[in-house]
Amino acid sequence: MEFDWLAPAGNSEQPLELSIGPDLSGPIRLLPERTAAQIAAGEVIARPASVVKELVENALDAGAQHIRVDIQDGGLGLIRVNDDGIGIEARDLWLACQRHATSKLPHDDLRRVRTLGFRGEALPSIAAVADLTLTSATDDHGIGRRLTLRQGRTVVDEPAPRGQGTTVTVQRLFERLPARLAAAARTQTENAQIGQLLRRLAVAATSVRLALYIEERLALQTSGSGDLTTAMIEVYGEAIASSMIPLESREIAGAHIGGVVSGPEVNRPGRAQVVMIVNGRAVQPRGLQASIESAYRGLLPRGRHPLATLVIETAPDLVDINIHPAKLDVRLREERALGTALGEALRDALGRRPLPLREPLEFGRALVDPISALHEEPDVWDAPERPIITPYLPPLTLIGQVHNRLLLLEGERGLYLLDQHRAHERIIYERLRRNRAAHGEEHHALPEPLLIELRPALAHRFARRLDEFAALGFQCEEFGGRTYLLRAAPILPGVFHSLDGSSNGSTDTIGEADEVVSTMLSLIGEDDGEAEDWQERLLVQLSCRTALRRGRALNRPTMRALVEALGQTATPAVCPHGSPLLMHLSEATLERQFDW
Repeated sequence: MEFDWLAPAGNSEQPLELSIGPDLSGPIRLLPERTAAQIAAGEVIARPASVVKELVENALDAGAQHIRVDIQDGGLGLIRVNDDGIGIEARDLWLACQRHATSKLPHDDLRRVRTLGFRGEALPSIAAVADLTLTSATDDHGIGRRLTLRQGRTVVDEPAPRGQGTTVTVQRLFERLPARLAAAARTQTENAQIGQLLRRLAVAATSVRLALYIEERLALQTSGSGDLTTAMIEVYGEAIASSMIPLESREIAGAHIGGVVSGPEVNRPGRAQVVMIVNGRAVQPRGLQASIESAYRGLLPRGRHPLATLVIETAPDLVDINIHPAKLDVRLREERALGTALGEALRDALGRRPLPLREPLEFGRALVDPISALHEEPDVWDAPERPIITPYLPPLTLIGQVHNRLLLLEGERGLYLLDQHRAHERIIYERLRRNRAAHGEEHHALPEPLLIELRPALAHRFARRLDEFAALGFQCEEFGGRTYLLRAAPILPGVFHSLDGSSNGSTDTIGEADEVVSTMLSLIGEDDGEAEDWQERLLVQLSCRTALRRGRALNRPTMRALVEALGQTATPAVCPHGSPLLMHLSEATLERQFDW
């Protein structure tokens, strides 16, 4: 092939000839079986952890209740997986090592797969790149069968002592593939990859006792309790126990959603400990991962991720499990609806839990300044304080205000610090959302209409948004030209009305009513997108800009009213942006710090 424009300078008469690749004009032919097997192995077996994954999943599919994994030299020297599953018939051992031989597709229908494996590629792919030995028995008579393959060929086929179950031994992995062997990571790295994989499998199979031995030393062990929280503590350590939050089970789009997640105080630099279990399979669907990260946005620093195990159970025909060579991803038919429901479940769970105070406390004079900052009325300690009882907060006793920013409260489990601005945000936001669900029926006529004067560039856009404003409870009417009157607004607790939502003119009116019109105008220039998304952004902005400001002193009745109103909200621990508004200083922390 010639390209005249690539001819070397000074020699335009002789164009440069480029070779684009080998001559592909030869006849089409079938690859030799050994070559095809090695290519298939390259798709399935990327590193030692890939071997462990395939073998442990086979053990789980066999109904094993106890699985032991032994590793030496990072898995390159030895991988042994021993289980107490149903075993393999002696006559089927050789067949199990042939490509696409499987017992897991009885109807040859990928829409009904309930097992972790189904393609029949694992054992033959492993045998193509390592020495493979299977020893298996289907009963407890003590005699099973052993089959050893080298370079895919049978070298041993004999009786062997074995109780019911299967032992698969893989040795000299990649020894006959120098390039793959040279590319393998250090032993410690490969061990870490195997440990990470088994942790994911352990929380996916909580009823199975799983043990990992590295160089004959126990590295991981689970009890098979069947409880997800217990499994996560066994896998990730006792330090996370107090931070685990169970999700309430939800049903949507034919699926059940549940799981256990960590509070924001426990986080990691990577996503390895965010595990999604779909019909018992540990996978990484990107769309659902985005829902998890969205729920934690505002609670975690950038680049940090929670510990989470999310469980989705649905009908097999609603999941496509055959979209990834290593089965690390699936496609859910109703993924968008499930992602939305998952995000809501996470936000609800996180929004009801105060953030524990983890920083060490200072002693001596440093402690005096916050106490002296308590805003109190004279003689407040003369009468016993009546506890504040609400549906979504524990019983709390108001102590006072700190630096005109925080409310200090006492509960049975310790002390609580409440951010007054974010608390008011949450109160306003939930009332606005409730009103939107009622299509704006809950609104209140303003004492005096507010005049809205618009620049020409905004007038047309504002007119297009009138129906959406009305759906939120704003009643606007034209007043000539580019001018409108705002005659009614949704109930904004503490802004136009008291914190309980009534318009009784009490001192509970503490918000920034002047911000309502400017907030409405700030968003009308944004791209249309979906009306619901635009309304949601408006509700968040209204909540933030009209809420009580930090630095404002509050009287005692107003403090109580703020806590009472917050305790009526469904997620009283985070603001609409996702930031924490309630911090808990536990009794255990006080005992530890004071050495009681």
